[in-house]
Order: sequence, then structure tokens, then C-alpha cells
Amino acid sequence: MPFQQQQPFPPPNNAAYPQQAPVGTRLSATAAEFGVGRGQWAMQPQHQALTYASTTEPLNYRRLLDRNMSCNWKYIVDKIVCNNDQQASIFLQQKLKQGTGEQKFEIVQAIIDQAYPLMVNRFGNFLVQRCFEHGTPEQVVAIAQAIRGNTLNLSMDAFGCHVVQKAFDCVPEEYKAIMVHELLRRIPETVIHRYACHVWQKLFELRWSDSPPQIMKYVNEALRGMWHEVALGETGSLVVQNIFENCLEEDKRPCINEVLSSIDVVAHGQFGNWCIQHICEHGSIPDRTRAIDHVIRFASEYSMDQFASKVVEKCLKIGGSDFLDRYLDRVCEARPDRPRMPLIDISGDQFGNYLIQYILTHGDPERREIVAAHIRKHMVSLRGSKYGSRVAMLCCNPAVATRPGPPAGLPMHRNNGGYGGDHHFGQGPPRPYGNDRPYMGRGDYGGAYR
Repeated sequence: MPFQQQQPFPPPNNAAYPQQAPVGTRLSATAAEFGVGRGQWAMQPQHQALTYASTTEPLNYRRLLDRNMSCNWKYIVDKIVCNNDQQASIFLQQKLKQGTGEQKFEIVQAIIDQAYPLMVNRFGNFLVQRCFEHGTPEQVVAIAQAIRGNTLNLSMDAFGCHVVQKAFDCVPEEYKAIMVHELLRRIPETVIHRYACHVWQKLFELRWSDSPPQIMKYVNEALRGMWHEVALGETGSLVVQNIFENCLEEDKRPCINEVLSSIDVVAHGQFGNWCIQHICEHGSIPDRTRAIDHVIRFASEYSMDQFASKVVEKCLKIGGSDFLDRYLDRVCEARPDRPRMPLIDISGDQFGNYLIQYILTHGDPERREIVAAHIRKHMVSLRGSKYGSRVAMLCCNPAVATRPGPPAGLPMHRNNGGYGGDHHFGQGPPRPYGNDRPYMGRGDYGGAYR
């Protein structure tokens, strides 16, 4: 029987081959429950499930950042207060920037409900500060009311002090005045406090549209006779300089007078010397003259002090040739009983040598030579000193007077050198290389010989 080729299998025909239900089940693939747009599930609005995240499951902050997503904001605020949750704080700050107006309002309200705990929280204080920017005027007032009565505690808190400073920029002036009067209750303690001092600095920088409160009147009364002690402290020094810059002349005059009356003590202080520098550079002409005259009078002593030498350096930089002449006249005085002048002692001092180096590198040629001439007379002593050797090097071998040449100690005759042969170093011009013998394989060897 001949082989018959099998015909291709005909395509299925729904009419000829009806689909059968799966064996052992009553489900049907064509049931109405699986149709799109049909059935009871399709009748429920789907946008509700996509715009609200339940707090019963772990929060997906990336998903919640979607502009249309909402949540139980009070729950997230609780995570900051109770768990010190940094991520929750960052998320709410981002939501305040990008969220809808309704979301911003709800978030700020949740923050106001726990305003004080957030203000003293490491991560919550940033969130409260953002509320001043994104909250409504009524909400800003609500935050100001939360600060009322707590200004002192917040100002002396590591995190709350930042909220108080921000509040001075944003709350109405009537609430600013309330905060100021709370601070005035404990002036001596808060002015030098590690955190509250920054609040005072912000306070002195404020500009009032109405009549300002008489802040400096109470401050001067509380700190009378203590200004020099305030200026000696790390935090108090900043407050004093801030007063110099931002207060009226009649308000800061008691402070300036007390600092200048104790200029010797303040200038020797690690932080007080900055107050004297400020007066020397930015003070009124009478104050500057008084301070600079005192520095000149004790120029030798101040130049060799760790902190007072900074005042001398500031005067050298801003005083010009007038101060330099007076300074050199003072430190170059020779006494019959001691031929070594103070200039040499300063040159060999661990702090004073920087002042002499500054004069030798920044002074005009005439004054540089005056200093160098005195120093050369004591070159042996200074070269043997750890600090004086730096000054001696500038006097005997200044960079501006050094010409290219061989290092010290090398023989005077060198092969392949421009100063070899019949020419000795320092006598006559160097012999040029011939074209038939280029130096180190190059014809063009510009620059100095090495």
C-alpha cells in the first residue's frame, strides 16, 4: 500500500470543537466575575485604595511621596517623638514641600499637636522650622503660642534654640516681644550659655517695624562690671562682637568702655583677643586709637604671647606703614644694660617669629632692610634657635635675592655644566652649549640650570 502523506491538522473551530469546562471544577473562564467592568468589584471606586496608605503595615515612604498619597500624619509624627525616627522627619519635610495644600495643612496641624516635644527633638526641630515656612498665618501663631512660656527652656536646649531663632524671623512682633521679655529674666546665665548665646545674637540682629523693646537697657544693667568677663568666654566673645556690630552707639558704649578698661586682660584671653581685634579694625577712631596705643606700649610683651600676638598681627595687617613705624621704633629700642633689643627676642619666640616673618615678606623694601640689618647682627644666636632660624633664613637668603645656581657644597667645576671649564661659579656668564652637543639630548633647555 503506497504511503499517503498526512494532511495538516485543520485549525480549531469553535462551532465544531466547543470549549469544555475543566475537569473537577465548576469555574468557567468566561464567567461574569472575570469580566472587565462587570461584577460587584468593579462597582467600587479604585482611587481610594491608591491615595491612602494604612498605618497597620510598614510604611513605604517612597510610595507616600506621591503627590496624591495621604496617610495618618499623626502616626508619622508619633514615630519622630517616640522613636526618634530621622526618616520620618525627612519624609514629612519633603511632603511639606511637594504635597497639596490640604496635605500641608493636615501635616502642620499634626505637628502643632505635639509642638514642644518636636522642638526639643533631634530630628523634630527641623520639622517645626519648616512649618514656619509652609504653615498658614494662623498655624504660625499656634506654634508661637507653643513657644510662649517655654522660651528660656527652648533657648538653653541644643535643638530648641534653633526653633527660637527661626521663630524670631517668622512670628508676629507681638510674640517676638513676649519671647524677648522671657529671655530678659535670666540675662547673665543665658548670654554666656552654650546654646542660648546664639539666640541672643539673633536677637541683636533683629530689626523692628514698631518701637523696639529696650533690650540693651536691661542687658547693660544686668552685666554692669561683668562685660570683660563675658568677653573672655568662648560664647560671650561672640555676643560682645555681635553687640559691637549691630547695636546703637549709646547702647553698646558701656560694653566697649568696660572692655577697653580691661584691655590687658581681654587681649591675653583665648577668645577675648578677638574682641580687641574687632575694636582695632572696626571701632570708632577714639576707640581704635586707645586700643592701638596700648598695643604699641606693650608691643614686646604682646608679640611673644600666644593670644595677644594675634592682636599685634591684626594691627600690622590693617595699620599700614604708620603702625609698622611705631612698632619698629618700640621693638628696636636698645638699652645700655642690654645690647640685645626686643626685636631679636621676638624673632626667636615661638609666637613672635611669625610677626617678624610677616614684616620681612609683606613690608616695603626700606623697612624690610631695617629689620634684616638688626637680625644679621645676631645671626649666630638665631640660627641656633628652632624658631629664630626661620627668620634668619629670610634675612640671609631671601627668595627675591636668590639666583639660580648649584646647591651649597658642590664642587665649583662640573662636567657638562654651563659654569665648568675656565669659568667658576659667580665669575662671568655661563658658557653656552654647542649645537653639536645638546644638553641631555635636547637643544632647547630653557630655564635655570639644575
